[in-house]
Amino acid sequence: MASSNSIEIDMTPMIDIVFQLITFFMVVINFDAANSDERVRMAVSDLARPPKMKPPVELVLQVGFERHRDAAGKEIKDGPFLFYNGDLIPAPSFEKVFRPMLDREFQIEKIKGNLDGDGKAKTPVVIRADAECATGDVQKLIQICQQAGYEKFSLKAMQPEGK
Repeated sequence: MASSNSIEIDMTPMIDIVFQLITFFMVVINFDAANSDERVRMAVSDLARPPKMKPPVELVLQVGFERHRDAAGKEIKDGPFLFYNGDLIPAPSFEKVFRPMLDREFQIEKIKGNLDGDGKAKTPVVIRADAECATGDVQKLIQICQQAGYEKFSLKAMQPEGK
């Protein structure tokens, strides 16, 4: 009779390590990066502070430039543009093109019952603007949002390295 040599491997330590790795990556992953666009190079400010409490819902608007290099390697930037739902909206078209989109967003807020007593949206608008954007373009965007019924705003900036 031939004896079969069978080896049993205890998988418990391997499963334990896998769960620890999953937990580690869930803790360190930056979910806020999902709302960011690499075309927006944010301003650096000593006054930039993370919010004490992140709102459950926010409307993120990103204003920046399409950057590319010419044959000589010199950086060329087109814009500024509003990057919204995959669309590039040029700054001169904020009122004409973006306002109808924002009005639809406000109607969704109304349907959800997310308005305060004054009929204004409770959802804050977070504006991520490129450091090289003109202040007037950001102000125009805020004005359009106010006309549509939004009144809570946050401007995002980066903290200097080492802060």
